[in-house]
Amino acid sequence: MAAAKTYAGIGAIGFVALIDTSMISPVIASYALSLGADGLTASVIAALYSIIAIPMSAVAGFVVDRIGRRGPLVAGLLADAAVMIGYLSSSSPYQLLLFRAAHAAADSFVVPSALAAIGDAFQQVLGRTLAVFWTFVALAIVIGSGSATAIVSRFGFAGVFATIAAVTALVAAYALTARPVLLHGGAIGDNSGQVRDMSTVAVPVMAASLSMMALYLVIGGVVGTLPSLLVSVAGMEERSAAAQIGLFMALSTGLSIPSFFASARISSRYSPFTSLVIGLLAVSISSALLQLGIARAEPRLAAALVFSAALGFVFHGSSHAVLQLPREVRGRASGILNAFGLLGVAVGAPLTAVIAASGVPIGSFGTLAVAALLVIGLVAYAGERTRVSAPVLRP
Repeated sequence: MAAAKTYAGIGAIGFVALIDTSMISPVIASYALSLGADGLTASVIAALYSIIAIPMSAVAGFVVDRIGRRGPLVAGLLADAAVMIGYLSSSSPYQLLLFRAAHAAADSFVVPSALAAIGDAFQQVLGRTLAVFWTFVALAIVIGSGSATAIVSRFGFAGVFATIAAVTALVAAYALTARPVLLHGGAIGDNSGQVRDMSTVAVPVMAASLSMMALYLVIGGVVGTLPSLLVSVAGMEERSAAAQIGLFMALSTGLSIPSFFASARISSRYSPFTSLVIGLLAVSISSALLQLGIARAEPRLAAALVFSAALGFVFHGSSHAVLQLPREVRGRASGILNAFGLLGVAVGAPLTAVIAASGVPIGSFGTLAVAALLVIGLVAYAGERTRVSAPVLRP
């Protein structure tokens, strides 16, 4: 019973970690336009989240290692809920811009502190626990992105912000007051304030982070560049192209859940770097299929299926790789991992657009397929180095 409650708490935190961005991202530009923003200002407001969250994730990781896990986690969740009220009360694009910046800063603390807390408390069952966490993240992405437009149509933009505020506040209250008992002793505790040199773990952290970035480059390319390619190359209408992107993301995210648990078994039995190699191979194959599928539906469907495995193995394997490191660096390692993911999705769209315009023979997604293969070399080296050094962990 205690184990079920603990996993429910972990799932709830994983869900709220992504439900806000999943619901807001599809509608934030439209909301800015409704407040009187022009097209450029609306685009800046939409992009501001990543611009701020990328560096703030690294800062948050340092704070989490310095002062502990629970405080930054609860503060981030409460700030998220407060920012939703700010979104709701905004009367001009410039007020919305300020609350968008605050949202990015607050959100930056949630994932690093949650992951570090999981790493501290669940070392003996880390693989399975992370699988539960990422399962609820995936559910948040599917539910949030799929429901946002419908909620706006029925209740207006206020419906989106009110829903997120209520859900986030409830989970924040749970994390603050329930002090959930974990499987291996105590509640999510605070760190002792020790700070360890990151240079000793630079190789595994960069291997995991570049794996996450390789995955997110494809996501950025799919969302930002593939629609225009489907219109210009395949001759689709813009609405049909947008529907194809929605189908790809919903299918791949929804079907990724079994891969989290498959990665958990492989990571626990062999190494999280083995999971990362599998995930990066799936990233490469799905990217190649996308390049072939610009004008054909069958390769695009196959790419979505393969990409579901990429999501499961890379999300799980990369977080497992950084959380098996010593306690004193888990916050910073998780923050860097989060920052590289955000960087990948931010860079993916313009990068693939530039490659497509430049006429590179293998195309935008062919280039991303090669990039994923290159990261495998670093992952293999990190796995071998970690196996040889095998540091003693402090739970």
